[in-house]
Amino acid sequence: MKTLKIFSFFTAMTILISSCIDHEVIPAPVNTVDLNSAFIGFVNGTQVEFTQNVLGYGAQSVNAEDINPAPTPSQMTYGTKIKSIYNPQAIRLKFGTLDWDVSQNNYPTVSMFNEWLNTESNTPVLFSDQGLNGIEIEYIDNNGISWVTRQSDPGQSGTFTINGQESDNTGDYSLFECTFNCLVWRINPQTNLDESVNIQNGKITSWFRK
Repeated sequence: MKTLKIFSFFTAMTILISSCIDHEVIPAPVNTVDLNSAFIGFVNGTQVEFTQNVLGYGAQSVNAEDINPAPTPSQMTYGTKIKSIYNPQAIRLKFGTLDWDVSQNNYPTVSMFNEWLNTESNTPVLFSDQGLNGIEIEYIDNNGISWVTRQSDPGQSGTFTINGQESDNTGDYSLFECTFNCLVWRINPQTNLDESVNIQNGKITSWFRK
């Protein structure tokens, strides 16, 4: 009888201790978009390359919006900039514009975003100041000086390849490659004259955020 009481005591204690143990809750896997970015091209004949996670390089979204009351269309210009936290050299691409009715949607929907970009895939795109009706390239040299394309230049060329649209809990993204040849310009502050830099076989691999 005594043995039975001892057994019952230990059984009750085991159940009590087990009920107090916090069970580990394993969170559901998080879907994360792989946002790779890179630039390679010949700048005045010298190869320049920026690669994500090398020397602090990575891409950031630099979109610009122009919100207008209906029926005037609102406009979104998409942008990506590949820059370093250590070096001044960088490159920025603007591409626009997507028009939409703000009375219907506060911002372009994912389907608008995808449809608009996919119409430009694998076809030549024009250069446009501020990226308003095509692409604009800005190159920042190793002295931090900005050089920007001009839509008036003849012989410029650019082509997009849209590699897909993906989403995660941070947003909706369009992954792309853009190849181009162009001149980028600045005004020399000492002479007040135009100066240009030639970019040949340029290729930006990056993403736009909706």
